[in-house]
Amino acid sequence: MRHAGLLTVLAASVAFAAGSVRLDHPLYIPGNDAQISYDDGSAYWLSWSGLYRGVWFHLDDFGYSGWVATHSELWFYHHPSYPWDTSSFYALLYDGGSSGPGMLFDQTSVTALHYAPCMVTLTPSVYFNDDFWVLTSSEMSTGGWPSILEDYSAGATDHSFQSDDFSAWEPSPHGDYFIRSVWYDVLDSETWGAIKALF
Repeated sequence: MRHAGLLTVLAASVAFAAGSVRLDHPLYIPGNDAQISYDDGSAYWLSWSGLYRGVWFHLDDFGYSGWVATHSELWFYHHPSYPWDTSSFYALLYDGGSSGPGMLFDQTSVTALHYAPCMVTLTPSVYFNDDFWVLTSSEMSTGGWPSILEDYSAGATDHSFQSDDFSAWEPSPHGDYFIRSVWYDVLDSETWGAIKALF
């Protein structure tokens, strides 16, 4: 009994040292048809590991030959036991394949929200006919904040990565970050359906 408690404390200490912690219970994150994402809709982890955290979007995975990114959607969580030193971060949009981000298309300073969609409007919208990346940069923080939500799909194909130097990219240890790319503006559902049919 005593050993089990010690193992739980050690596991929690290791998770904290690694820049992540498991939530007490999963959180539901809604999605919609106007976005692409790799997360499974259930957040299990908080992560503040890596100066950069991002998702590589491979359009073939979604059956698209092109994508118009109008917004990026990111989900954060401010846990009272792991307070942020800032809620400000940079949202970044790059082209690039599985080896890492390529050319920068957008960098926007954003204020993170607690357990709510943080929408970054891309002006103008960016068209991709190949892979791209949506990233967060925590360079305004001294400890990797704000902490991003992450699902629990380790072992699947890697699409969520972290880096401290923007050169070496390590897969997220738990699953996929709640970083999504959105294609809509003032489109009604009928228009959205017609546009999806083009791809």
